Amino acid sequence: MIDASPLPLSSSDADAFFSPTAFGPVPAAADWRQTLKVGDIVSFRFPVEDVEGGPAKNRPCLVLEVEQTHAAPRITLAYGTTVPGGRKRGYEVRVSDPAAFREAGLHRPTRFIGLRRLTVSADHPAFAVCRDLGTPKIGRLTGAEFERLQAVRARIHAEADIAAERRAERRREVAEERARRSQAPARPFVVEIKRRRSAVAR
Repeated sequence: MIDASPLPLSSSDADAFFSPTAFGPVPAAADWRQTLKVGDIVSFRFPVEDVEGGPAKNRPCLVLEVEQTHAAPRITLAYGTTVPGGRKRGYEVRVSDPAAFREAGLHRPTRFIGLRRLTVSADHPAFAVCRDLGTPKIGRLTGAEFERLQAVRARIHAEADIAAERRAERRREVAEERARRSQAPARPFVVEIKRRRSAVAR
């Protein structure tokens, strides 16, 4: 799932988290791909342009899900921003306590938007890997913030299950309607034979 519409970001929003020279390309082999967990904060070039129309910048993203596959794991990320506000607060994880956002690798309060998320392979080149650490991971949620993350995940999962059940129910209804139409008995009909009357001479 991806919503790449612009957010009201300040031009220095990404710079509040990362040094512009701290990251390089993803190395060919990186152990971090197999060690990422739900609750980790990573640096990722989320595909949203800044307000000045520039390219996507490295910004903090929250790991919502990790799906192991035969190839690289599939990672679901939630967009992070320092811009306050937001209408869909039921889907947000806010990190505002100084001790909490320092442990998360952040320099100031941040909110992660659960409705603005996307799923990518751990091999995706938009992960910004720190040259010194060899990983895009910058920190991790703990305590109340991690509990809040679990509540947001539960809500997203529940809504996904409801939507899937609705789709399945609709498919069942369509299949039943088609079956009724194919099994409906043919309409009865009556053959009426009309005899031509012979002309009578007068």
